[in-house]
Formats: sequence, C-alpha cells, structure tokens
Amino acid sequence: MSARSKIFFGVDLAGRIDEVTGIAAVSEKKELVFVNEVKPDIAIRNYIDYHRPVIIGIDAPLTIPNGKFGTYASRKCDRDLISLGIPTFATSMLAQLTFRALTIQTVLSKKYQIIEVYPHATRLRMGVQNKGQKHTEKNRELVQSRLSRFVKNMPRSSKVLLSSDALDAILAAYTAYLHYNHLTEGIGDETEGKIYIPKVNFKKSLN
Repeated sequence: MSARSKIFFGVDLAGRIDEVTGIAAVSEKKELVFVNEVKPDIAIRNYIDYHRPVIIGIDAPLTIPNGKFGTYASRKCDRDLISLGIPTFATSMLAQLTFRALTIQTVLSKKYQIIEVYPHATRLRMGVQNKGQKHTEKNRELVQSRLSRFVKNMPRSSKVLLSSDALDAILAAYTAYLHYNHLTEGIGDETEGKIYIPKVNFKKSLN
C-alpha cells in the first residue's frame, strides 16, 4: 500500500472507558490496514493521529435531541432509521455512550472530519447482516466471511475470528470510505444530527 494512500477510520465506541472499543482503518483501495481493540480515549486518539484518516466514522450518537420534533427522548435520525425497518436505540437510552462520544468528538473534530455511522445499518445495506446475537461465534464467522467480499485483506475466520466490536469498527471504517466516494445517504436532520449509511444501490458504483 502506498504511503500516500487515503485512510478511513472506524470506531465502535464503548460506553465505558473500562470496556473494549473496536478500532479499524481501511485504505482507499478498500484494504484493511489494521484492526484492534483498545480502552482509554488516549489510545483511540493515538491510533487516529498516527494514521491521519481522511474521515472517521464513529458508531455512537454525536448529537443530542433538541426538541425540535417534539421530543427530547430520541433524534429524528433514530426514528427515521426505524421507519426504514432498521432498529436502533433512542439517544436517551445511550446517555453515557453519547457523553463519551461528544467528548471525543470535541477533540478530534479540530483536525478530522467525523461522521456518525451505524454498523448494523451498514450490514443490512451490504447484505452481510448476521442472524441472531451478533456476538456468537457462528454469526461473527458469517459477517467476517461476507465482509471479505468488500474489504480486502480480511483474515480468514478459521485462523483469526474477530470480535463483534472489531467487525463493527471495520464496518464503520468502510462506511467512512463510502461517504468519501459519495455512496452514503444522511438519515435525519441537520439541526439534530445525521447518521450516514450506504445508499441502497451503492454496490453498482463500486469498482
């Protein structure tokens, strides 16, 4: 991979600092650059500063409801996803995760473009969704195998079976790659925040 290749970063953020956060990077050639699991915020920032990504996709709420649409419990983007048949959690149920995400975003946004992503929606649009509990070995094998059709250099699950956090981080990074190539759509409202997911027909535009 060229040293000048553009890098796209994904963060599957944990709500607590003592829980594992998945991080991953994908190149402009759709190659998996690395995938790892870390805990403290400083570790996340150090990896990002080392790779200097073009776009960072974070799987966590990056905005809070402002009441514009009649509720402070959830954002329009959350409700719009549900209307598309994509289940998600209301922002009010993710208070600790949201606070951590906003804190990290405040620091990183000074140097990087950041978008909110949702790996479950990306899996659905890519056709690599799991069935049942995503943490089970069987479902992780399924997602990892199908994801290798889109991301090069994915390890074989028979040799290295990635965790659900790591797989979601790769999906977040891949969504950032798609966003750079204008292959995502923003769900929600500018004033209350948008979640970016792959366009329905994005596969037709891939090389």
